[in-house]
Amino acid sequence: MNNVQIAQQYLTELGLTHRVLDLEFLNQLQRKHIAQYSFNSISVLLNRPMPLDIPHLFNKLITKQSGGYCFEHNKLVYTILQSLGFDVKLLLAKVVYNRDIDVPRTHRATLVTYEGADYLLDVGFGPQGAFYPLKLVLDTPQQQGSEIFQISLKNGTTYHFQVLKNGAFFTLYTFDLYNYTESDCDLSHFYSHKYPEAAFVKNLVVSRKTLDITHSLRNGQYHHITDKYTEITTITCEKQLHQLLNQQFNLNLDFAISTYLFRKFALPDSQIR
Repeated sequence: MNNVQIAQQYLTELGLTHRVLDLEFLNQLQRKHIAQYSFNSISVLLNRPMPLDIPHLFNKLITKQSGGYCFEHNKLVYTILQSLGFDVKLLLAKVVYNRDIDVPRTHRATLVTYEGADYLLDVGFGPQGAFYPLKLVLDTPQQQGSEIFQISLKNGTTYHFQVLKNGAFFTLYTFDLYNYTESDCDLSHFYSHKYPEAAFVKNLVVSRKTLDITHSLRNGQYHHITDKYTEITTITCEKQLHQLLNQQFNLNLDFAISTYLFRKFALPDSQIR
């Protein structure tokens, strides 16, 4: 399939019935994508090949519903939007979690320009990501479901993507509007899944997010998050992890894989692995 055919098949698989290429289309695409296709580090932890060509990404993310991380989710959606005629720009970001630190650009997102306005579209930031594209207006809180996001500008060129936490805005990642290429992404992607100290190399991370519930798993803990409460469950056995991965995250994993992931990443440090 060429990219146009992949785009049409993607919209069908996503169940996106609103086919007018407008802002509502973009809203539905982001919301439905993060609800249906999980964000996870499983391919990294299994040391599987992770090429970024579009046929492979479509097969992995959409056909097999195996999930992936930002360089996979956001490249596929970027290419699909581009093939549909949207004005898109590749963004590379630094994940800082409200710290003043120097870190590499290990996150990919997309800037979409529609009717003269810019929007930050991101289907690959896991449990803390936005539900809808965020309009690039400064210091303007934008309500999405029960969460509030905003974008601020620091030092003239550095944008901060923020979420409201405990009454204050918390910077999740920073980005700029410089011109980046797929080669830049290849380098960041290689770091993110091969560098021994990279977060995705050391941690089992899985999430899926709807307007009502965020499912988030990190190593040995599963978080069931709503706007009213957060329930945290400690994972105690292979079967429990297997059921969570397949039922809550729409994955289709062999039990042997769940067993490996549990013993390597979910067992407490005090237990023999």
